[in-house]
Amino acid sequence: MDTDLSQGAMVRVTSTNEAATVVRFAACHKIPFTVKGGGYSTTGASTTQGGIVLDLSNLRRVHVDPVSRVLTAQGGALWEDIDVAAAQYRLAVVGSTLNRIGVAGATLGGGYGWLTGQYGLAIDNLLWARMILADGSVITASEEQHQDLFWAIRGAGQSFGVAIELGFQAHEQDRPVFAGTLLFSADNLPAIIEFANQFETLTNGKQGFWFGFASPPSIAGCAIFVAVFYNGAQMAAQQFFSPLFSLGPMDNRTQMLPYDSLNGILNVLDTVTRRRNLTGFDITLPDDESVGPRKSLRGSNITLPLEVDFVVSLYTEFDVILKKFPRSRDSILLFELLPTTQIAKVPNDATAFASRGPYYNVSSLFRWHDAHLDERIHSLQRDMMNHIGTRAGIAAQPNYKVSKHGTGVYANYAGHDLPMEAIFGDNLPRLRELKKKYDPNNIFSKWHNINAPLDTLG
Repeated sequence: MDTDLSQGAMVRVTSTNEAATVVRFAACHKIPFTVKGGGYSTTGASTTQGGIVLDLSNLRRVHVDPVSRVLTAQGGALWEDIDVAAAQYRLAVVGSTLNRIGVAGATLGGGYGWLTGQYGLAIDNLLWARMILADGSVITASEEQHQDLFWAIRGAGQSFGVAIELGFQAHEQDRPVFAGTLLFSADNLPAIIEFANQFETLTNGKQGFWFGFASPPSIAGCAIFVAVFYNGAQMAAQQFFSPLFSLGPMDNRTQMLPYDSLNGILNVLDTVTRRRNLTGFDITLPDDESVGPRKSLRGSNITLPLEVDFVVSLYTEFDVILKKFPRSRDSILLFELLPTTQIAKVPNDATAFASRGPYYNVSSLFRWHDAHLDERIHSLQRDMMNHIGTRAGIAAQPNYKVSKHGTGVYANYAGHDLPMEAIFGDNLPRLRELKKKYDPNNIFSKWHNINAPLDTLG
């Protein structure tokens, strides 16, 4: 997180009944309240100053029915729990590209994963969810029960209750995948952009390609970071990505992997994970680093083709920031190219998720350590993301219409200073009506405050 908030109480529950009691108590006494699943939020959505945090970390049980290929996960499960459980039956679930993120939070906001090109978003594979509502009641939302709530939770679920259990459609995954990371020097950026611009014509849905800017500990300056995924054989994968391998990466960590290891390939970017791996050393970290850095996640979107000069200018801008603020060198900016064909098959009004169009996410995770830099870092990040969207995003296209193409804003990457209509577009009026029905007192407002007035920021 990037803020210093102290909760009044953290309640680590061990059952659905306990969780419902906490929700009922908080609502009855009008106590500020939030839910912590994986705790990855950088906006403060997993904590509340002086209020109650409902901690689901003890509820991580996962059950797999190999016959129906249905996987059930408790609300505190992480994606690594699902990946490992499903793999025992040669199955996989569309999920996060990071395995230490909470399942419920990532899913209810949309849920992109390496399998999105084949099967769509996590919410497109969500069969049902048991929800604890604001009054403490527990109901199941699905296509058969409480269909209106099921519509809302697929894209805005964090604003409607506590997802205490989720059911997913799993898919056959009986072979390893080719995946990993590559590092390139900055002079290779134009060639990498050229490959990105060909991605839409090359992919058949079984590939993923991310590239961006990072400053790993192994090198002195800012490098070009690449992550690749191919759901198939190594020879075919290496041929598909041959334009990249021919550039001669400084570091090559690609290999064939079992699927349940796939979502760990980006853990190298996680500062906390890196510290956990420092075994065998007696290290005393400074107080401000022992609990990790201050963090801010924010997103934008791009359409292809990208202008080479524009992306190179972004690299220069990002490199200058890291040099000006050396203790922010763990920051990263990524262009996330996952095939969009399956996502776009679902209309923007079919679920609350309102960002189904011919564009790709851009994510930036800024990390720093000094509180006095909060406003400055936030401003730099916000300006860069806005610049990307304005110059290269879907809104810059001449025939862009929100009703047809969606908002282009991924709610899980959106900061808290965006108007709600910028995130949910034409779906916002219906979401607000459903809030009156399921959460009339706006108990669940820590994620994105759907009830915020239209003329104010969320």
